[in-house]
Amino acid sequence: IDCGSMYETPGSSGASHLLERMSFKSTTNRSHLRLVREVESIGGNVSAIATREQMCYTYDAFRAYVPDMVEVLIDSVRNPTFLDWEVKEQLEEIKAEIAEFSANPQGLLLEALHSAGYTGALANPLIAPEPAIHKLDSSILKEFIAENYTAPRMVLAASGVEHDVLVSIAEPLLSDLPAVKRPEEPKSVYVGGDYRCQADCQ
Repeated sequence: IDCGSMYETPGSSGASHLLERMSFKSTTNRSHLRLVREVESIGGNVSAIATREQMCYTYDAFRAYVPDMVEVLIDSVRNPTFLDWEVKEQLEEIKAEIAEFSANPQGLLLEALHSAGYTGALANPLIAPEPAIHKLDSSILKEFIAENYTAPRMVLAASGVEHDVLVSIAEPLLSDLPAVKRPEEPKSVYVGGDYRCQADCQ
């Protein structure tokens, strides 16, 4: 999905980081437990990654399970419920992640490069900033998805599957996506700069 932290606003700062952690949780059609059991029953593996410019959701399993895989993948992307307790649990995980980074400045190198090197969208942090953690909730995530997970910004790709087969499986699950106009990409300007961080380490 052509959407990442560069599309965040001050009100949705940290949404991409939290969405990455909320991937493949409860949806309107299945609980998180049911989703995990379905994936495990076919020996599958699911993952998600957020970058500044994209969100990527993946599902790996044997080709025979393509219909099941596509349905679970699309359900997870289009129908997350963002249950309050699941969101709070992941926010606690993010707090722990941030604490680890503060003791390891090398882990923050890419964040520092972007914050010092750019103004505009690419300067937005990929790791949720501490103040954002206290205001992020399910309503912010739902609004972010509604604005950004639109048809012109999505690609469904598969390896080892005939194109016509993939289309026949995916079309009924995606054909109701609204055909909205693709938004203009947020602007960024490279300015260069300097970033210094003190840490108690070698």
